[in-house]
Amino acid sequence: MNFSIKTLIAVGLVLGASFLAKNSSIFLFSNPEVRVPKEILAGQNFILVANQAGIATTTANKILEETKKIYDLSQISAGKDLTFIYDKNSGNLKELRYEIDKENELRIKNNSTTTIDHWVAEKLPIEYKVIIAEAKGTIENSLYETIVSQNLDQRLALALAEMFAWQIDFATQIQKGDSFKVIYEKKYRGDTYDHPGKILATEFINSGERFQGFYFNPVRDREGSQRASVSNGVKGDKTKEGYYDEAGNSLQKVFLKAPLQYKYVSSGFSYSRFNPILQVYTKHRGIDYAAAFGTPAVAVGDGTVVQAGWNGEYGISVKVRHNETYTTVYGHFSSLAKGIRVGAKVRQGQIIGYVGSTGLSTGPHLHYEMHKFGSFINPFTEKIPAGEPIKDEDRSAFQVVLDKYTKNLDKI
Repeated sequence: MNFSIKTLIAVGLVLGASFLAKNSSIFLFSNPEVRVPKEILAGQNFILVANQAGIATTTANKILEETKKIYDLSQISAGKDLTFIYDKNSGNLKELRYEIDKENELRIKNNSTTTIDHWVAEKLPIEYKVIIAEAKGTIENSLYETIVSQNLDQRLALALAEMFAWQIDFATQIQKGDSFKVIYEKKYRGDTYDHPGKILATEFINSGERFQGFYFNPVRDREGSQRASVSNGVKGDKTKEGYYDEAGNSLQKVFLKAPLQYKYVSSGFSYSRFNPILQVYTKHRGIDYAAAFGTPAVAVGDGTVVQAGWNGEYGISVKVRHNETYTTVYGHFSSLAKGIRVGAKVRQGQIIGYVGSTGLSTGPHLHYEMHKFGSFINPFTEKIPAGEPIKDEDRSAFQVVLDKYTKNLDKI
């Protein structure tokens, strides 16, 4: 038996919020509103979830269309919630909320009149309470196990590994007795811990060699607000926000080490690999990363999209030209990310597509290629250019950050 939202609200008014809380965990009353969070299940789209929340298909399509410029609701992710907020008295839908990522929330408000159906969307930063935390540890088996054994967030281990990805191979080079110190943000929503924020400073000892990293935001950290907005009057010549070592050299390279978080490399770069589909030996001039269906893949560096869409054996793919030297290719996507089309500018780390198995593929994975002057090269053996160091005009501001956190690390 199906009940309308108005009927459910009437029942709530008669029997009381306590009854509904006991019998249906989805109803959370906050006078004068009724909030109905609906989990997005695998394979569901926005229209289906909205229908299950009692929203007519015509209304759901109107919401989808009118909010597309702010956020495309066709890109909602399984496992997240769509929260429908109803007026407690009228039963009308007044607002819809969706957490886009850990930093931004989509809010869609009903501005309809008796004659016009109208919805207004805005993307707002999620407000967190930030606490600065410290941690240290000595490794027995792996960084991950050491972090988890201290009841620390496992995502902190991933962030540390990503930060030093070009300096340390955390899969093969970690030794028993290696150690770390880290100063980082812990983010809370209200009084509830949510996730680790930025790493502010860290030190990692690997096989007796010390590696340090410091987060630097030129707008926030640069001395003197009068020169915070320009550097020599030329747009784009400021130091990039990111991680730097104690000498001011970037810990990042021009390219990321990998375009996604993967399970394992299922097939490496080879001039003679047995193709399981064609049943012959062929060249495999790329890297195959095994990953779950729908895993987001990112551009390894800044560049311009020169191909996006169906591309024969590559299936749904993207090709990014980074400069006159390097181009990268990403194949077998299930779908492209919003805004990815020929001519689009992308930034390092920007999501460009989602892992799939389109084209000539035996299962979900990302096929990744790197071209240099038009020729195929092995990304694992190519010497990638370093990122830009701290600019001269930011040296004094960086030194302040360096002095502060070096002292704090020494105290841990």
